Amino acid sequence: MANPFTYGNPISDPARFFGRHREVEQIFSRLRNVEFESSSLVGERRIGKTSLLNYVAHPDIRSAHGLDPDKYLFVYVDLQILDKDTTPTRLWKRLLRQMARCCYDTEVKQALEKLRHVQAIDNFALADLFDSVDEKDQYIVFLLDEFENVTENENFDPAFFYGLRSLAIHHNLALITSSLHELIELCHSAEIRSSPFFNIFANINIRLLTEAEAQDLVSSPLNGTGVSFTEGEDNTIFHIAGYHPYFLQAACSFLFDAYAMNLGPDERLTFLHKAFLGEATPHLAHYWKNSYEHEKIVLTVLTLLERQGRTNGPSFSVKQLQDLYAHSEQTLARLEKRGLVVSKAGTFRLFNTSFGEWIWNEITATGQDQQDYEEWLKSDKNAMERLKGFPGAAKKTLGGILPKIKPEHREMILKWFSEPIFFAIAGKLMYFALTGKIWE
Repeated sequence: MANPFTYGNPISDPARFFGRHREVEQIFSRLRNVEFESSSLVGERRIGKTSLLNYVAHPDIRSAHGLDPDKYLFVYVDLQILDKDTTPTRLWKRLLRQMARCCYDTEVKQALEKLRHVQAIDNFALADLFDSVDEKDQYIVFLLDEFENVTENENFDPAFFYGLRSLAIHHNLALITSSLHELIELCHSAEIRSSPFFNIFANINIRLLTEAEAQDLVSSPLNGTGVSFTEGEDNTIFHIAGYHPYFLQAACSFLFDAYAMNLGPDERLTFLHKAFLGEATPHLAHYWKNSYEHEKIVLTVLTLLERQGRTNGPSFSVKQLQDLYAHSEQTLARLEKRGLVVSKAGTFRLFNTSFGEWIWNEITATGQDQQDYEEWLKSDKNAMERLKGFPGAAKKTLGGILPKIKPEHREMILKWFSEPIFFAIAGKLMYFALTGKIWE
């Protein structure tokens, strides 16, 4: 029996696509309205943006949402192929080629083929082309995956974005882009950042799945396989993967493989944990690396609280977090948008336990000694200056904490603990977590 769970490539079969009902309806609602409006999908790596683009582009899905596939042409382009030498003309030739492949009208197809062989393509020529598209009552939707590769490319100047905006406003053209961050944050110049181009989009944040969607993703693919995960195994999957579609698919795939190998219950869980850790680690590292310092501090706060078991449940209130770091509330909103934390009834937690374990292993050092710490102090003048602001007792406590923190993260810890009120609480938590001793 083939494994029904996949995690390497984006989902292409609509039958294997789970959740995202609100996002899908928002995309099609904007396409169905009289203005034929554009959308920008924003979400973290591996959250499922490309799978969502594939899903809405499928002819059956378009028909189900009121768009005739023969009339509404969806053109997908993966913009990861762009390099620093790619020009607007080169991109347009790629788009025109893909349009020609989708187009069934002979006259429009001929116009597309003619224009894409022109040496330089200007905005007037494109406007004339889309006049022909409009006259044939055809509607074009560009699905532009990884669009930050355009906004960050210096070859794409304001004229390109003004021209593309004009086509989208005055013709039967809509854009659906995907990017890691909101497009306006990814521009290579202030001039482009201030362009009205970005006003044509509605931002749609692609977050974690809901609990019901996650349960459906785990259970439905098993139908007809003869395999059924136990309740305890389901709980383990949600524990280590959370409601993240990629991590769920990976965890379920490994567990299914364990069943295929006829492993016993304990062996299955051992296999799952080991395989999942190997797959998840580079992605968790990417999330951390691409976080701002204040986001890393809040993620560390949540990690500490989870390790200390500060509440009867796995989630923590904003008040608890603000007691440890003042900027927690505003930072949590961004982390939730990114899908790195989960909120429920005003409380927050990391999106899965694997992330907390990874963070702790990332910031703490093994095999460090006092000599290493002393050498770091001598080499880091900023650290020496920060330490001068701490009273004697606090310096002593920091002497029990900082040597056990990796050198690249010590400055972050010092900055965080520079406020005495946070050091008094967070310092105690970290001291105990690192030493197993209570700081008096």
